[in-house]
Amino acid sequence: MTIFFDTFFGDVKKIRKKEFDELLKQIPELSKEEINYLKEVFKGDLSDGLTLSEVKQKIERLSHNYNDSLDSFEVKKVKEKLLEKF
Repeated sequence: MTIFFDTFFGDVKKIRKKEFDELLKQIPELSKEEINYLKEVFKGDLSDGLTLSEVKQKIERLSHNYNDSLDSFEVKKVKEKLLEKF
């Protein structure tokens, strides 16, 4: 569904791995461990670049994952930082 949406509805802006890594470093609320965790979570999608719909999908999953070290405030900060690129 994501590929269909991205292809036909113009979701062409993508965040590449290097840019993603830099964006995470700009979020002072995140520890090194949390940054590494996020890099692992987004790793598969970053190989082709992260689209808007993929960002939204991953953030939604993170906001409902209570087994990781990220709290809701940190997830919100990640969401804000990534979405400002779109």
